[in-house]
Amino acid sequence: MFCSRCGTQNDESTRFCQKCGTATTATEPVASPSVPDPRVRGGNVPASGKRYAAGKNPIIAVVLSLVLAGVGQFYNGDIKKGLVMLVVGIVLFIPTSGVAYIAVAIWSALDAYKVASGKSPLW
Repeated sequence: MFCSRCGTQNDESTRFCQKCGTATTATEPVASPSVPDPRVRGGNVPASGKRYAAGKNPIIAVVLSLVLAGVGQFYNGDIKKGLVMLVVGIVLFIPTSGVAYIAVAIWSALDAYKVASGKSPLW
């Protein structure tokens, strides 16, 4: 083992450098956890930077989105996307006699299923 301060070669069992007296005990690097802690804000963010919904039931997300567009996204934790879908559905309901709302609800249900099953990231 070499001293980190003066570079002198020391025995592996020595705790201090024979020349300068610096501690030679090697500290082991602390390994980062392989699974992020979900209790920590941003704890479910993988190295790619994309967040995914964890532990969500895709069927519940689909049913919620079909009942009211965007609610399945709220269930998945995708608040921004849920708000966009809900507002677009409500705003386009009257001018299109509900046709656009049905399209948004179907889009919302498909997206909620993909996000809840982990195939698509959150916004």
